[in-house]
Amino acid sequence: MSENNQNIFDTATLVGVVPNLLLSQNWMIDRFFTNIVESQTEEVAIDVDVGKRRMAPFVSPLVAGKMVESRRMQTNVFKPAYIKDKRAPDLRKPIRRQIGERIGGTFTGAERMQLNMAFEMADQIDILNRRMEWMGCSALTSGTVTIKGEGFPDTLIDFGRDPELTIALSGSDKWPTVVAAGATNTQPTDDIEEWQAILLQKSGAAPTDIIFTNASWKAFKKDTSLEGAIIFPNMNPSGNLINPGPQIQTGAVCKGYWGNFTLWLYNDWYVDPDTDEEEPMIPDGSVILTSAALMGTRAFGMILDPAFNYGAMAYAPKTWLEQDPAQQILLMQSAPIVIPSRVNAALCATVV
Repeated sequence: MSENNQNIFDTATLVGVVPNLLLSQNWMIDRFFTNIVESQTEEVAIDVDVGKRRMAPFVSPLVAGKMVESRRMQTNVFKPAYIKDKRAPDLRKPIRRQIGERIGGTFTGAERMQLNMAFEMADQIDILNRRMEWMGCSALTSGTVTIKGEGFPDTLIDFGRDPELTIALSGSDKWPTVVAAGATNTQPTDDIEEWQAILLQKSGAAPTDIIFTNASWKAFKKDTSLEGAIIFPNMNPSGNLINPGPQIQTGAVCKGYWGNFTLWLYNDWYVDPDTDEEEPMIPDGSVILTSAALMGTRAFGMILDPAFNYGAMAYAPKTWLEQDPAQQILLMQSAPIVIPSRVNAALCATVV
């Protein structure tokens, strides 16, 4: 039924707004990529202290001291891809009732135009943040990010993660999803015990978080040695009631604590611009071990626009008017890249 024909006195009278819940969650980048860098150049540089587990040399007290090389620093330089989200908002929106506005209207056309511009800019930030969440998930799962777009050659950014930290189980090595009654299954815990040692060896960082997808969490729970070993989250923070039942949240939900690990179930999706199909941020069946020692960084290159004095900015919005036909143009510019600064402080295994 069109708005003009709607009876504003019937039960369909507007009483609230149903907001869009399919927004960017930013859980991954907010937890593991907390450093923000805004660069004055097109490139972003990250300094890495490259350490080895060296030992001091033995020498006789009667000979000269042995020359020892100083610790080496490595500078990794990345050039972010550029984002230009350009929109021409519908000029007829200022003459229509806004979402949430009382039927019959309470806003002027100018007020509706301002509300519409704020709505469009919020959406620009939302989809840009989802792109960064996608980059963060890609960096954690594969140690790489593939960038492609119009006028930008397909580029694989390889952060140089040790290949032993990307694992794909096959055949009988995969975690069982069905365990016979009375049978023993310790494969998930055995694998994690092994992987945490590999990660510690490669990076010097002790993992503190395990991130599961739906399939890998289901398989992890089939481990018979976990019975009574997981501390479930409290139902009441001030009490001692626990909640072992199903739980899900946007982004990730804490499923409990095991050893020195916090266990997370992660759920987020994106629409692939090439196929227009919705895909999971993390391929289902994956397990990620990591910690804050990853020192993840959200970096932003220079804004290539004289209107912003070629400045260092995360988000650079601007707007202008076309005269005939009349049209307001809104442009959001950014040059983001999500970098796992200590790249070997994350391990990803495909287990199912």
